[in-house]
Amino acid sequence: MLFNRERALVFMERHRLDALLAATRHNVFYLGELQGWAQATYGDAATETFALFFRAEDRPPGLIVSRQDESYYAAGGSPIGDVRGYGPPSAMELPPGARPEGSEEERLLRLVGGETPREPGAAAALVRLLKDRGFARGRVAWDAEGLRPATRARLAGALPGVSFLEGAGLFRLIRLQKTAEEAGRLRAAAALNERAVGAFHAALAEERSEREVAAHYYRTVGEAGGKWSWFHLGGGRRSATIFPPSDRRFRRGDPFFFDAGLRLEGYCGDVGGCGAFGEPAAGQLRDWKAIQSGLEAALGTIREGVKPSEIFRAAVEGARKGGMPSYGGSFCGHTIGIEARELPYTLSEPVPLGDPLLPETSDIPLPAGAVLSVELPSGRFGEGGVHAEYTVCVTPDGFEHLGAPERTLYRA
Repeated sequence: MLFNRERALVFMERHRLDALLAATRHNVFYLGELQGWAQATYGDAATETFALFFRAEDRPPGLIVSRQDESYYAAGGSPIGDVRGYGPPSAMELPPGARPEGSEEERLLRLVGGETPREPGAAAALVRLLKDRGFARGRVAWDAEGLRPATRARLAGALPGVSFLEGAGLFRLIRLQKTAEEAGRLRAAAALNERAVGAFHAALAEERSEREVAAHYYRTVGEAGGKWSWFHLGGGRRSATIFPPSDRRFRRGDPFFFDAGLRLEGYCGDVGGCGAFGEPAAGQLRDWKAIQSGLEAALGTIREGVKPSEIFRAAVEGARKGGMPSYGGSFCGHTIGIEARELPYTLSEPVPLGDPLLPETSDIPLPAGAVLSVELPSGRFGEGGVHAEYTVCVTPDGFEHLGAPERTLYRA
């Protein structure tokens, strides 16, 4: 399963929580494994979908699906057994006595054919599910980022004995430690990203534009069933930092810089690197060596319990000792999972969190199972930049590469 039930129960016990209410597409996917399209297209609160998990074992979880995503639930299923729709029926006609063929149609017919409770709106469906569970008192951490104000008011009014706490941060803290299935999906996303980067590398040629080359990355991701999230690519002076691909054509002697992100089966991949057309300039080689020293130092700190600030400080010190004495980057990577950046977001100096359900700062000791994108970009305005990025999973005594274990300064 994707959901780390044991970790969730630890935090629920610690904060005396009786239930978790997911409302954003990321957390509904995490609890209910629903990969719908409506929330991502229209916005989390514009098309409400909910997943509920209870601390008490005699209260099974529930999933409430919008009409737009009923067929997507039917296609993919869910580990949650109690799945309900809401709102008016779709334009699909349901003939009397219709019988399903296969599990997909069985799930759809169960949802729209009158076998499950159906309310006119999302808030009413959620209130009914809570009441069906006999839940009239307790503490619920809700994912308010995906709840309409009217829905919050409806819940509070219908369940005066229930205390609702903001829980979006807590969801991310739970998600920090990945299950084995999550790590497998992240590995697959990283592998696809490596293939797509290889396709764009193979297309690099002088006089080709950045846009022409980028198309090979997009195509490779799409053909494998992934969705690209971003592709930064710049040559020459544009390689000093992240830029979207342009109509600029690559020339002999150009440095280039890229950073690429995608999503596959609900999980993100992120990779970055750099290269040159022809022999790299001395400055690019010097800076490349320096960031490799910084990355080696950063990776050497990673193990269960390490803090983000410790990884960051090791990276900065390593880069400075490795040949870049003025290196002043503000981070050396980030966490990654269902979102491209998850709590504690960046590997950097601590920042206050200001959330009663979270630690005081972002300097959270990383558990085994946390997945990181470790990177160290550097650039000089008017000249160019260097970049390398690795995807690793924290283990009790170190880390495991989920993507390629080595990066090279690519020669086009």
